[in-house]
Amino acid sequence: MTLVIPVVAAGEYFSRPPSHRPMNKIVVPVDFSAAAATALRFAAKLSRSTGMGLTVVYVFNSLVTTNLRETQDELAEDRRVLHEQLEAFTRRHVGKVSTHPPIEIRVAEGIPPVYLQWMSKEKDVAMIVMGGIGTGSGARRDFFGGIAKAISRDGGCPIVLIPQRFPEAKMDSTTNLLEDLSALNA
Repeated sequence: MTLVIPVVAAGEYFSRPPSHRPMNKIVVPVDFSAAAATALRFAAKLSRSTGMGLTVVYVFNSLVTTNLRETQDELAEDRRVLHEQLEAFTRRHVGKVSTHPPIEIRVAEGIPPVYLQWMSKEKDVAMIVMGGIGTGSGARRDFFGGIAKAISRDGGCPIVLIPQRFPEAKMDSTTNLLEDLSALNA
């Protein structure tokens, strides 16, 4: 199992002076899949070991959902339900929140790769941790999913891709290797 950190995506970000990149937040896009759950568990471990905050985000495009809403009240209700589902998903995969740095739960409306690209350029985002390495179709094999590819190409921070079946022991050893990331804030 390999962690993939596209250096191309990191280039612009790390060329900024330290005062312009406090690097104190890990973002985890979630689609409620098993791959997203694994990425969230890894990001939570990394957040605990570095002291960085964690933002768990679900981005939905209300224009292409199967149950189009006609009123703002119906859309607000959808957001509320999604927020509850995201909170439950986060609690299930992160564990005790009291032993954790700050966790932000965010439900956003937009086009997922565009929204996540925008988020990757926020000044306090250190990295995006996500699952979803695509397998493509037929004989062709893509090593990045469509959203991961878009963010790594045009994003503003490093992207860490976590395989769906990344073992807990490897998560622990990898977070131990990366725990000194918080020193970059100094």
